[in-house]
Amino acid sequence: MVGVPGGVVHTGSREFLTREGLPTAGAFLDFGALDGGSLRAFPEAFPEAFPEAFPEAFPEAFPSGAERLFVLGETDYCTPFAAVGTLVLLDGNTGEVFLGNGGPQQDLLASDLAALAALVREVEAVGEAARRPEALDGRRGPAVVAEVMAGAERRMRELDPGLFGRAATPPAHWGTALLVRALGWGALPGGPDGPAYEVGAELVAELAALTDEDGGTGLVHRFRPEELPASLVHAPTRRLLTEVGLPLGGAMFGVCEEPLVTMAEAYPEYFDGEEERPYQRDFLALGDWPTDLTIALDGATGRLELPDWYDDGQPEAYLNRDLSALLYALWTYERLRAEWERWDHGRDHDRDHGRGHGTWAVFDPQSLLSTVVDRLVEAVDPEAFSSPGRSWRLLAEDGHMGGLLG
Repeated sequence: MVGVPGGVVHTGSREFLTREGLPTAGAFLDFGALDGGSLRAFPEAFPEAFPEAFPEAFPEAFPSGAERLFVLGETDYCTPFAAVGTLVLLDGNTGEVFLGNGGPQQDLLASDLAALAALVREVEAVGEAARRPEALDGRRGPAVVAEVMAGAERRMRELDPGLFGRAATPPAHWGTALLVRALGWGALPGGPDGPAYEVGAELVAELAALTDEDGGTGLVHRFRPEELPASLVHAPTRRLLTEVGLPLGGAMFGVCEEPLVTMAEAYPEYFDGEEERPYQRDFLALGDWPTDLTIALDGATGRLELPDWYDDGQPEAYLNRDLSALLYALWTYERLRAEWERWDHGRDHDRDHGRGHGTWAVFDPQSLLSTVVDRLVEAVDPEAFSSPGRSWRLLAEDGHMGGLLG
């Protein structure tokens, strides 16, 4: 039960908060501010985090009396160096819900509290359904991601037509949150004797397009069975290489097109009897990896490792459970990176045409994306992040490079 102060005069808001209430969290919004049992007025609730937000600084943004704003919660992502996430604010007079960062401007988040709760549930339902193997008869891949997003967007418009019909630009927050949740529809986990994921040809084709530096459709290389050495006995990896293929030309992962050879054959200078990981000499040299390393494929298990060519013990050997996990992780990363870059270009375009900061006054899609990228890639293969010395974690925490999306 939430205590509703007298400043909330909107009848529907008062009834919703006392009878139904908001979820604790969801859709990258945290409503923990309500755990105290009563709504707090803004900006008095955060005087230290938002000193510039006091009414005397922006009297036009904070009219007196019933139009005061009240704190429902905050985003679970925030702009760099921010004290807290962007606040979720209720207009006590109109019942509308906004995103606010302490300044005089806000972004409309929902027309009312009932719509807000329904939109949160819709976004969360997309992610939850993806974890059920039977959902959509097991279909997965980029086309399914697009299908799921289109269906969810249609339902969200019906849930809050006032929000989605107000302007030509999409509402703040919801599209980015939905994309992040929908990426779980990219591939299903494999069976106990199969690959880590049932990666399809469509996903690899999209990955190739995403990593094509020339902006084309990307190239996929499929190995002929006779190109694969006899030492590659891991059946799921053989099927993936011959039936699905690997993307060519990526910055993160550059595949070897020639017939696969052992690490010792490809790099004899590193296997002179004094190497740190001698067992990798019979692994297959699969392709290039950041920091001038080569991915070593264990032909017996499908496991992917990295060599210790710099004699410092880093990165640790483990890269990914198998090739399917690497491809799904790369696709997840590249989809988020493409969205990040889309807003980079969009902001530049807006500035060039005198439209201020971008599409929204407060919402920053890159803040959401940078917050979730590590956890999404880690979820594909948790062991790849289980130690500080593993390559994926090193890349994610590389402050000089700005992390995975820097």
